[in-house]
Amino acid sequence: MPAPPAASPMGEYGPLVTVTRFELAPEELEWQLPVTGELYRVLPGSDRPDYSLMVLERPLHFYPAAGFDIGRAAPEQRVEDRKGRPMVRVNALLLCARYVGQQLHAGMEDLAVNIAYVVDTSLARDAVVDFAKIEYAATGFLSEGHVGRPTPAAAGETTEGTTEEAVPVEVGQPEPAALGEPLVEPPADGVVPEGLPPMVVVDEVVPEVARLLKEGIEQQRGSRVERLTAVLTLDAQHRVSGLSGNADGQSPVPTPETFERLNEALAPLADLPHRDPIARLTIRLDGERLTSDVDYGGA
Repeated sequence: MPAPPAASPMGEYGPLVTVTRFELAPEELEWQLPVTGELYRVLPGSDRPDYSLMVLERPLHFYPAAGFDIGRAAPEQRVEDRKGRPMVRVNALLLCARYVGQQLHAGMEDLAVNIAYVVDTSLARDAVVDFAKIEYAATGFLSEGHVGRPTPAAAGETTEGTTEEAVPVEVGQPEPAALGEPLVEPPADGVVPEGLPPMVVVDEVVPEVARLLKEGIEQQRGSRVERLTAVLTLDAQHRVSGLSGNADGQSPVPTPETFERLNEALAPLADLPHRDPIARLTIRLDGERLTSDVDYGGA
């Protein structure tokens, strides 16, 4: 008897997948291959019902194109490369099969997909795709599981180091049975699954925490703060249990009332799955530039 099909490899939020290579993409994305992550949920759009939200294992960075409104990205997503050129960091992608009649499915290997950056991670909470929250990125190929970096031959590179154009074969419109089972089913009631990825919750919390902390230190001192590095230690209820760091060369001491305000701003961290408690939150402010790091306590 034939062996039963193997179950799709799963991560914490959904099936593991990899963008193994690109067909048409900016150069900085080629440097970041392979792009690994998990399929979190399916979202319908105005043009098709089967967009898939891919939560990335590690963030992607891209150079904004001419005309891109940098204000669309949250402050902590605005970074720079080593030459000081502006880049945008994203923690998720939106994918869809490139050809009519195809879909993301169990066992897929090098499925041709369209890829967009998720610039606003609140998209993970939405019932339908808000195209104002994404930005076109590339076309490429998606495989089930986490796949290692492709060899030059697999990526279509010649021995001289040039890259041949990868031309996927359009298979037309196969019968639905030939597609395999979809990896992620859209919720029948439209309800977002429990356990939002940390990147969604943290991206919403960090700017408010940074604002409150900076204002609280300025009120305590009676003067402005330009540069701030603060490490907030959190207890099991995600309340501030410790604060250290540096604010313009001094300890970051805010007004006593600031701590209760910070705890209110941190309250949404209770939405995190139990396996993702945050032990420390590091905030860095340099003028208007905001960056952050998260240390998870584990469960």
